[in-house]
Amino acid sequence: MTFREVAVVEVMPTLLAVPAQLPPMVGGDAHNEKGRRRARELVERYGEDSLSPFILRPDKAFQFGHDGTGVVAYRFIGKTAVISGDPVAPAGQATEVLAGFLELVRKNGWSVVVWGASGRHVEGYRRLGLHSLCLGEEAVVRPAEFSLDGRKVRKLRQSVNRLKRRGWEVTACDGRDLDASLNAEISAFEAAWQATQPRVFGFVMTMGTWSPEVQPGDLYVLVRSPAGALRAMTRFACHRGGLSLDVMRRLNQLPNGCSEAMICCALEIARARGVPEVSLNYAGLSHLLRPGSAAGPTTRLLARALARGLGRRFRLARLARFDAKFFPEWRPRFLVFGSWTGLPGAALRVLQAEGYLRERRLWPPRWSRPAARPPSGSPQADADR
Repeated sequence: MTFREVAVVEVMPTLLAVPAQLPPMVGGDAHNEKGRRRARELVERYGEDSLSPFILRPDKAFQFGHDGTGVVAYRFIGKTAVISGDPVAPAGQATEVLAGFLELVRKNGWSVVVWGASGRHVEGYRRLGLHSLCLGEEAVVRPAEFSLDGRKVRKLRQSVNRLKRRGWEVTACDGRDLDASLNAEISAFEAAWQATQPRVFGFVMTMGTWSPEVQPGDLYVLVRSPAGALRAMTRFACHRGGLSLDVMRRLNQLPNGCSEAMICCALEIARARGVPEVSLNYAGLSHLLRPGSAAGPTTRLLARALARGLGRRFRLARLARFDAKFFPEWRPRFLVFGSWTGLPGAALRVLQAEGYLRERRLWPPRWSRPAARPPSGSPQADADR
């Protein structure tokens, strides 16, 4: 077993299991409207990565590159800046933008962790003195290559057809087509869904809860019961390279095939529109759990044991199996951090950003910790001016 394989298996319980019983930390780092508009312009111009649209989530702050053509989205927790995916920047400039951010935070004595980094820039991050660890994969489907025809998708096709035979309706609309009535209906549906959830997780791979402020190109897939009641919804965020699964909501008991039908509907629309890629988002440990993994047999055995142990909470293997139904391309996603000795602390800060762990549960005690917001002169303070 390699050193990195050992690190994956050892750090995942910290990333997933430790906080299972704890409520989320309330977000407190918000950016101003001027920075939001500027960041949105950069996402629309350079947001090729499937995680690019999610940097606009309201609990993230921004640091812009020296020439204003790149942006880092992050949140300060303690003395750590948790960065949301890769910087959004022109081709070939992401590493340079991150380097500028690193220079600023290190002058202030802060540390940095990048969560959800793609494989495209990992080598550049290593040249900056950072380390990386693959903690899972993203499932990306090419709609032009996806079809419900053929024997290999027989079970998927049966699930979708079964839902239709039972009188359930699957429809879709763009964000630009949401009128006041449908907005109100979805808002009520979101409130009902949240009432059933003890916590709502997410930071780097979702916009979070529903907001009437939607993007015109976002895609909404809605499932209605035979009586016409809205019972499930999926939102896909648009970006230059395609669509990214944002949220999937389900209320009460639904017939089998509901989730599959929503994904298939989105893929059919994407194919008709010539959308090159649809991301089904991140599956933790999938690079160790799924068939054909390059990991060694001992690592796979430990990963399966870990997945079983966390199965009730996180359904790691189940999510990987669900995504595999759509025959995706699997792309690694990385945790990027400053040092191996600092890996546990980086993992804990990611847990806090994702909402799994309260900041006050961590050492040092509250009375000895710095303020949650950075002091005047720090990068975040500069970005919010």
